[in-house]
Amino acid sequence: MAPVDIAPKLFDPLEAFPQKFPVAGTVALDRCPVCDSREIGCVWQLPQSRLGAPTYLNSPGAPFHDFYLDHLPLLKVPQQIFVFDMCRFCHSIFRNPKDDDHAGYQKDTSKVAAFKSQGTQPFAGVVNLCERHFPRHTRTVVDAACGAGQALALLRERQPSLNLFGLELSRPSVDFMQSMGLDAATVDLDLDDLDAVIPPDSVDFIIFYEAFEHVRKPVTVLKKLTRLLRHGGRLHFSAQYYGPQSSLQIRVGEPIYIDKRGLDWVVSQLDAVVHKVAINTKFRVTLEKR
Repeated sequence: MAPVDIAPKLFDPLEAFPQKFPVAGTVALDRCPVCDSREIGCVWQLPQSRLGAPTYLNSPGAPFHDFYLDHLPLLKVPQQIFVFDMCRFCHSIFRNPKDDDHAGYQKDTSKVAAFKSQGTQPFAGVVNLCERHFPRHTRTVVDAACGAGQALALLRERQPSLNLFGLELSRPSVDFMQSMGLDAATVDLDLDDLDAVIPPDSVDFIIFYEAFEHVRKPVTVLKKLTRLLRHGGRLHFSAQYYGPQSSLQIRVGEPIYIDKRGLDWVVSQLDAVVHKVAINTKFRVTLEKR
């Protein structure tokens, strides 16, 4: 007599109640967006309810204005379930499926609205940090994924002699920057040839802030940006951090998080060395081109 399998069937609420528990995201990934490994697997599923507007958690006098919530995990029937995978190789954690907001962002006006309502002050922290790490005799600074140009506008106020240039996907943001006299181009950092926009080996400093987790292939984009730097030029980028040094993990719906192993792997793929790393809820990394 053949043995009978009496193992219970696991209950899958996402399958049982799809009308109550929709999974967020429309693009399913079959490999890690950071290292391209296929060794990925689900690590958690998180119920989320979207807030009406971002809620900032910065304490008075905080150096950075980038700690905020736009979703909350609530113990109620959620609006959506965010599903996260983890990569066995580089340890990155990433949403899968993820949102495909590329087309919508090309027409996005939220960064322009934020500039008009808040000015440049929310970017003072990152600009202060970048200025501390400018190479000597810095003349040319590029902000990649520059939003509506807040950091560039602040740098222009502080150092009018700098040559400043913005790379941005949103056409309304680029139009707004150009109306203020800032040089900028509409560029898809993932798909476009950056060498055709900015000559290689010509830039002293590049800002790539709060964008690592939003491009399709962050390491590929970092390689393209590094090509633009002169020898000894520097690039500053941030990436969502998870690990033992995280004091508080917020913005729990970000597309990609990395730990120290992931950061080490990212840097190993670039023609650059680490100049400075700071950690709180983000890696804040300054690289120097070899």
